[in-house]
This record gives sequence, structure tokens and C-alpha cells, in this order.
Amino acid sequence: MSRIRKIAVVALVCCLLVAGTALVAANDTVSGDPDIEAFAPETAFVPGEESTLQVSLNNRGDVSEEGFDDLESEVVTAHETTARILSGDETNRDVPFDVRTGEQTVGDVPRGVTGPIDFTVVPDEDAEPGVYQVPIRLEYRNVYNAEDDNGATLRDERVETETVVVDVEITDRAQFAVTAVDGAVQAGDTGVVDVTMRNVQNETAREASVAATPVDPDLTFTTEAGTTETYVDDWAPGENRTFTYRFDAAADATPRASTLEFDVEYRDAERADATARTVRTGVTPLSRQAFDVTGLNSSLEVGKDGSFTVAVRNDGPRPVENAVVAFDNEAPAPEGVGADTIPTDENVVPRETRVTVGDLGVGETATATFDAGIRTDATPGNRTLNLVVRYRGLDDDVVVSDAYDAVVDVRPEQETFAVSPVEPRVDEDGAGGNETGSDGNGTDEGDNRTAAVAGAATGIAPGETARYDVVVRNTGSEPVSDVQAKLFVDEPISSDDDEAFVTSLDPGEETTLRFEVSADGGAAPKTYSAAVDFRYDDAEGDEQLSDTYRLPVEVATDDGGSVLRSPVGIVALLSALAIGAAAVWKRGRVSRAISRFRRRARDRFGGNR
Repeated sequence: MSRIRKIAVVALVCCLLVAGTALVAANDTVSGDPDIEAFAPETAFVPGEESTLQVSLNNRGDVSEEGFDDLESEVVTAHETTARILSGDETNRDVPFDVRTGEQTVGDVPRGVTGPIDFTVVPDEDAEPGVYQVPIRLEYRNVYNAEDDNGATLRDERVETETVVVDVEITDRAQFAVTAVDGAVQAGDTGVVDVTMRNVQNETAREASVAATPVDPDLTFTTEAGTTETYVDDWAPGENRTFTYRFDAAADATPRASTLEFDVEYRDAERADATARTVRTGVTPLSRQAFDVTGLNSSLEVGKDGSFTVAVRNDGPRPVENAVVAFDNEAPAPEGVGADTIPTDENVVPRETRVTVGDLGVGETATATFDAGIRTDATPGNRTLNLVVRYRGLDDDVVVSDAYDAVVDVRPEQETFAVSPVEPRVDEDGAGGNETGSDGNGTDEGDNRTAAVAGAATGIAPGETARYDVVVRNTGSEPVSDVQAKLFVDEPISSDDDEAFVTSLDPGEETTLRFEVSADGGAAPKTYSAAVDFRYDDAEGDEQLSDTYRLPVEVATDDGGSVLRSPVGIVALLSALAIGAAAVWKRGRVSRAISRFRRRARDRFGGNR
């Protein structure tokens, strides 16, 4: 290698060593400070309207002595930063803000943009439109010098406090306020509410649109929409607008104010889109309409139709119109009672399901009477029946109340009639006549007994016809009318006159019915069975058929001479007379022979033997 080349290489190596030493020396220590500015993307606020001021921080960083990148980043970062808006006596600036948010923790603020940091502020109601500078106090730890010591970092730091400002504009754009809420809505019902709003600022809202949103789930629009929008067009300062809304209130809604929000969007004077602050108001549903239902009188009876009466009291909170009490004990529920069926009692069969009681003021009571039948296998005692009240709601729609329990009494089955025979009588001519009294109903006015007489004492002789009287008494609780009685007998008993009629019988009243019965000549002396039933009209005019009542018919030989009317009796009587006559005749001959013997003895022996 030439001498010149060797010198050049040595020189180059020396230069490199010097440069490397200088570079290492330059990276050992770094100095600098954060350089922070604040800005807010949304700066237009309305007096009196709570808003969110979003502040972002832009840290440009200032490095006065360069070095390693990680050391430079450390000296330009604002460590553990907090931010707070200054207001009142803390600043000499005119800031018409009520700041609702205190100090905010931001954390480290490196080079670049950090944020946004949210502050809740409310401009003063009387704040003049204009641009205001809002001071924000930043406090952070500043590492102003960092040195690398054989891999370890040595830091010089201090706590810095500085104030940055953001420009905020207070505008006089349109604002709105609720001035009146009219109407009502009731739990479990639909109601109409009118809300009146006013433009309270000096700017006309052009092409305005109002969006209403119920916040509380207890209150919903009948359309089931979450939000309803109404187009208003131009809305001048000081002008009132009324908006009508139809709400459904939940059946279990409580009587408390439910929040309703209004958002107004419009175009301002420069035709730019604008949104007014959210306006809120409250709508308080009335409590659910309540009634008290109490069972009163009941004529319900096992195996029969009857009725029951309930008292219905309106417990409020408001009067109701066209109230109808509905009772339906079998699915499906009648039209207008509700979507679901009312719980059933299979032993109760409704005959009437609706009774109109009309208008009911708060505290007023009305009664409703329903007809119902009770099945024959039902158990007597108290029965719980379900009733509802159907009425017109606030929106004139049909509303159905909750189901109410009415306890009514069901009596054990009772016989409508008590029937017993009267002692039969044989007519003088051998026939039991069926003459009638002056009332023409098959009864004898003079023989209308007050108590039932059991059994027929003498009975009917075989081959005879006799009058058979029956006492019938109304043992029910209601009058009966057009009572048709029918007598049924079987051989050897027969009847050619087996029907009778009674115009009416009141509860507890009794009368005597007349029939004819005959016994065949060969009928054995004993008790035979007869039966009688009744077809009649009840108190409601419905035709009913009674149970069948069993009666005794006695067939017996009459020792008082009635036997002469029977052929067998006549033959028996003649035979007895012949035997008696023969006995008398024979007794006379023996007596005369004894007399002759005694006379002959006296004549022969003398004396008085």
C-alpha cells in the first residue's frame, strides 16, 4: 500500500472516531418543555341551556437540547396532567358560565392532540351573545432535563401550572320552553295530552320540526313509535304552538311524573341547520280505575236457576260513563270484556252476562242482578264469582277493569213442592166424584187443609172407585203459576181422572187437588204406589218440570158394608146367612124334643123334677 493511501485511511478512521464521540456526547442529555394549546370543536352555546364543552389539547413540544428520541419524548410530555375551568374570582376574564364539572384527570399529554375532555357548563340566562375566552388551568409534572447515565435515566423535573384558553360563542339562536300541559292519561287506558311550547328567543326558527320522546316506559305513544315528529314550519319569537299526543299508560303505571323530551331542529337566519336545547316536561298518569264489588242477595240453589245481586262502587280516581257490569263464568269471554277469559266455575252456568248500571261518580254505588243456573252435582255453600266493569275511557274508548271477586251463597237443593195424600172418600153411589170448587182449579174451597195428612186410613175396596185427594204446598222461595198436575198409577190401580190444575201458588201456600182412582176386583189388600209431577211456570215465566213425588194408595176390605158392593162379598154373605139359618132351624127341633121329654117325666113320676 502506498504511503499516501495509508495516510488517507488513518485520517478517515480518526474522523469517524471523533464524530462518534461527538454523537454519543450529544445524546447523553436532552432538555425541553411541553407547549400546549387548547381548542373546542363546538363553540356555539345558548344562554340558560346546559351543554357539554369538549376541550382538546394540542401539545407541540419544545426541545431546546436534542438527544435520544425516548429522552426527547419524555421532556416534551406533560405528565399526570389535570385540567379545570377557571370561573368567578379565579379569573379576570368575563366568563358568563356556570361550570358543573370540577377538575378532570387527563393523564400524560404527549406531542399531538389529546382529548376531548368533557366539561358540563350552563351559560348565564342573561349572557349577551358573543365570543368569550374560557380559561382552563392545566397542572402537570414537567421533566425539563433528562440524561442517560450508562443506561439509567437521570431526570430534572418540576410541577408546572399554566392557563390555556378556548374561544366559546354564545348565540341568540331560537330556544323553546314548555308553557302548559293539558289533558290526562290513566293507567291501563289511553289518553290525550296537549303540550304548549313557546319560542323564547329573538330568532325565528325556520322549517322547524319538533321531536317528542317519552323517556319513561310507563308512558308510550299509542302508535308504539319511540319518537313522534311534528313539522312546524316558521316559528316566530314569542309564538306559542300546541302539540297533541295520544299516550298509552301501562296498567301498573304509578301516579308520578313521567319525563317527556322535546328536541327542535330548524334553520337559523343564515339558513344553517341548528338544534335547540332539549326541552323536558312531565306527564303524570292517573292511577288505575278501581271498583269494589260485593255480593248481596242470592237465590242460587243447587240444581236450579236463580239469581244473585252485586253492589259495585266506583273507588275512583275519576267518574266513569256508561258502566256495564259483566259476568261470564265460561270461556270465551263476551265481546268487550277483554282478550283473556275470566276464570271459570264449572258448576255455575250464566244465564245473563251483562247489566248496564250507567254513569258512576267517584264513591257512587249501583247494583246489578244476574241470572245463573247451578248444576245438580254442585256443592252448596259460598261461591266466588268473577266480574269486571266495562266503561268508557278518557279517549271515549272501551276500557275493561281488573276482574273482581264476588262471594255469593248457593243453597242446598230444595223441593219446589211438598205433596201428601188426604184420606180417600167413597161416594154414596160408589164413585169418587171429582167436583170442583168455585175457583175452578180442581180444589175444594171448604177442604183446603193447612197441614199435610199422611196416608189413606180406610183405603179403597177391590172393585171400587174412590176420590183421591192430594195436598200440594209451594215450598220454594218464589211464586209459581199455571201448575198442571198429573197422577200416574199402575195395575191393579187405574185412574180415569188423573189431571188437575192450579192457577198459582205463592211461597208457603197450599191447596188440595182431586183425582179418581179405582182398584180392580181382584186387587189384593195392600199398599200400592202412585206418583204425581207438576209442569209449571216459575217467577220468570219459564216453564219447569218438577221432580216426581211418590204417594201411597191403600187397597183394603171395608168392614163397614162396602163389601156388599163386591160380587165376592155378596156370595160370602149369602153363604153365611144360609149356614146361620140352618143352624137356627136345627137348634129349634132339639129344643122342642127336650121339652116333650121333661113333660112326660113329670106325668109319670110326679113332683117337680
